[in-house]
Amino acid sequence: MAIPTRIYLTGFMGSGKSTFGPRLAQRLGYEFIDLDEAVEKAAGKPVQTIFVDEGEAEFRRIEALKLRSVSRKARVVISLGGGAVTAEDNLYFVVTNGMLIYLRVAPEVLAERLRSDSRVRPLLLDERGNMLSGKMLLRRIQSMLEKRESFYNQADVVLDAGELNMDELVEAAVRAMEEQGTRVSGLRSQVSGLRS
Repeated sequence: MAIPTRIYLTGFMGSGKSTFGPRLAQRLGYEFIDLDEAVEKAAGKPVQTIFVDEGEAEFRRIEALKLRSVSRKARVVISLGGGAVTAEDNLYFVVTNGMLIYLRVAPEVLAERLRSDSRVRPLLLDERGNMLSGKMLLRRIQSMLEKRESFYNQADVVLDAGELNMDELVEAAVRAMEEQGTRVSGLRSQVSGLRS
């Protein structure tokens, strides 16, 4: 079984990373780490407060540091924030240190999920600090996805997470990782050779 020792999860907010991650980790006997929670612990405040008090750039700086810190562990599933891999340094770090899985979900499904989510999502607020709704929410999601999709699609494994229940999704991920494992490790050594 060619399952990597570090598995990273990416996808838009609402794609199911925080539900899928612990289930996948349990299935593999791995530890689960939510990167946003690690950032909050390091900063001593919630993500939305970091955004308000210090701005997105400071949040991304802390996020990059915590990504490298939690990646020292082995046998771990790490759920990344939706924007983490849009920084090329982070994307390169992730794909050279483990396997990246993208949970792909249609914008309409994401909008439906996020409408009923009680968490504050700083990037989905209007100028008055209220959660977007209706067509405005869908447009914001579509716009952000257009900018992020090229990064997400560099994942080793892409799963259509809106179409499967959680058990099916976990099994699909394990099968895909087993199939990809050997081929990906060969590609990794080629990429490392090119970058060194």
